[in-house]
Amino acid sequence: MQRNLSSFSVGLPLALVFCVSLWFLPSSLRAQENEQEVVANLAAGRVVLYVARDAIVIGAVEQHVEPDSRPPLVLPLGERRLGILLGAVEWVWPASGRPLVRLDRDLPALLSEATRPQPKPEMAQASDIEVIGVTFLESLRAVTSQLHHKLDLHPDEPVAELLVVGYEPGYGPEVWLLAYRLAQEVLRGEYWRTRVLRPSYTQLYPPEKGQPRTLVEVRYPPDDTGPTLADLLKQNDPRLARLRAADQQMARATERLDRGESHKAAPDDAIAFIRAALPAIASTEAKLIVGALYQERGLQWVLAPPEPVQKAGEGKPREPGAPTLRKKP
Repeated sequence: MQRNLSSFSVGLPLALVFCVSLWFLPSSLRAQENEQEVVANLAAGRVVLYVARDAIVIGAVEQHVEPDSRPPLVLPLGERRLGILLGAVEWVWPASGRPLVRLDRDLPALLSEATRPQPKPEMAQASDIEVIGVTFLESLRAVTSQLHHKLDLHPDEPVAELLVVGYEPGYGPEVWLLAYRLAQEVLRGEYWRTRVLRPSYTQLYPPEKGQPRTLVEVRYPPDDTGPTLADLLKQNDPRLARLRAADQQMARATERLDRGESHKAAPDDAIAFIRAALPAIASTEAKLIVGALYQERGLQWVLAPPEPVQKAGEGKPREPGAPTLRKKP
């Protein structure tokens, strides 16, 4: 079961408070801030995860929603953990000549700073998932406080999402979805205050006890209501049925999914399935990313991202008995 977030003490270490010199705007929006136009570009598409035996296979496919949109962005969060960032990730000032800002390039360094050993170990500490969530939250809050125009966003629409994928010693594979939403209130006339709400934390894997272990899929923008890859498998979609019949690895990988036993699949079978299934359901122009995060060997790319993934500092090791949001195995 998960720990109740409402019981979490806000007495976080000071290292979690940042002053980040960024400007921020949500997806598909342009605004005038200090008479300068700011454009936010999206990381958009679908991410499919196959949690196999001793490896988490990662597949991502781009959804080209805007001329300058990008595929989902992968960023390191440690030796056995990575993040996948979706939403407004890049900010550009077209007329100013200022360098663009890429949020995925800032988060690993901020997280490394946040996880340094604290001078007062007796201070109440957040769980490692909360440290990641609050680190990203404070970065967003520092910049959204400078936005004073009304933004046309649905209350439930996340401006950014962060998938946290990896292995926790003594616990096993896990997948979390952290979603960040904005709230605004008018102060006077057309002058608005903008703030980022605390993220929602959703544990996507492992499932509750007794539930099937199958594919995990996340999409951005979230208004894509088409069938997931798991739905297409259940419907025996012809594109996937042909793959299942053509190859033994594919047949074994899909059989494990049919049984709700993805964790028993061989990593090579899961890789073969993801590598073949994503192109079968994506457009021919879409960029694909396929890799495997091995429990012992770390991240290995099959189809690497268009841009190299930088390495991150490890930060301090997690102490035994530290607080956690994780479900008990």
